[in-house]
Amino acid sequence: MSNIRSNIHRYMENYTAKWPFSGTILIARHGEVLFREAYGQANLEHGVPNRPDTKFGIWSITKSFTALAVALLANEGKLQLHDPISKYVPEMAAKPPITILQAMHHVSGLPNLTSGREYNAKLNKVPMTRAEAFGLFLELPLEFEAGSRFAYNNTGYYLLGLIIEAVCEMTYREFITSRILQPLGMSDTGVLNNRALIPSLASAYHASGDGPIPAVYIDMGLLFSTGGMYSTIDDLHAWALSFETEQLLSKEALHRFFGEPDAPYGLGWFLGRMHGRKRIHHGGAYYGFRSELHRYPDEGITVIVLTNYDFVPATKLADALAGIVFGEESAVPELPPAYDMTLEQLQSYTGIYEGFGCKAVVDRDEQGLFFEWNNRELLRMYPIAPDLFQHPWFLSQYSFKRDDQGELSFLGMRRTER
Repeated sequence: MSNIRSNIHRYMENYTAKWPFSGTILIARHGEVLFREAYGQANLEHGVPNRPDTKFGIWSITKSFTALAVALLANEGKLQLHDPISKYVPEMAAKPPITILQAMHHVSGLPNLTSGREYNAKLNKVPMTRAEAFGLFLELPLEFEAGSRFAYNNTGYYLLGLIIEAVCEMTYREFITSRILQPLGMSDTGVLNNRALIPSLASAYHASGDGPIPAVYIDMGLLFSTGGMYSTIDDLHAWALSFETEQLLSKEALHRFFGEPDAPYGLGWFLGRMHGRKRIHHGGAYYGFRSELHRYPDEGITVIVLTNYDFVPATKLADALAGIVFGEESAVPELPPAYDMTLEQLQSYTGIYEGFGCKAVVDRDEQGLFFEWNNRELLRMYPIAPDLFQHPWFLSQYSFKRDDQGELSFLGMRRTER
């Protein structure tokens, strides 16, 4: 244990000396904490440091709570996973039949309500009624036949939240609190609603120019069961441990609800392998916060990374820390060398790129290429390969793609103006 702790401490010392990081980290084995530290600032404006008990928005890790809530109800016979969603959400009667299980495992074919142009342009910042939320996707056709393939989206988990409320006749927040958080002693975890002060909640930050700036406001009403929760590393450790200790559901029941062993996703978790080992994990990434919770069930290892800098590559950091636990060499990453481009080549990337209700204006000045995101953030980049660029002070890469006609897209958005 002492070697693991010292190796991780050394790695994080080198990492934070080279790259911006603000947040908390916890690593444990079968419930025994191997490493638990806080870094950076919970609030830059007031100079408030992060502590191990600082709370962070966890975004899509919320899905693991939503899925477990549905599993609890199914285990009690209050619903069946093969029930059509329309049985509990009458608005869905106009859609082709989609089951609860299909929504839970991201094979529903539903359009992703948070990818819509209007949602990203402005509706994510205002309270929305249920009817307004359904207006974002209800009239759109399915993207594929339900059950035919995997496509991660938030719509299904929004509907699962509505199903929980319909079955239990209580709010999603009340059910999650009474049936999951309180039994596990997770008193520092909850559901954000923008209408209550959350003690010790970190402020959220983007990057712009040469440093962080405050993250934009996001209304949490639509995101409640798909990405609306906050937590701490200690509470998420308790959450991870509950799957090992069968505190909420037996291992037999969990195995049944996880579904097919070779599926990419089950019960609110991504399923796969990393470092040559079975891994069950989920992350959360949206405005201002990033989160990662990785479980290696065969070894009993849990790795948790929470940050209030949404430009931190939290997934890669969690992977590197897990590698150290497993005795692998994990070098702190370096900036890649610049790829030589002429001014004419750099100029060829400039223009306005639009999509999903977002806009990136790519331009060039005496310092090089940059893009302005949604008229708010300025992010510089330098070339490291044809069509591939690197941010100069944090570990993000930006790629341009070309279609068969040679037309450019950037961050998934097409160029609308040169």
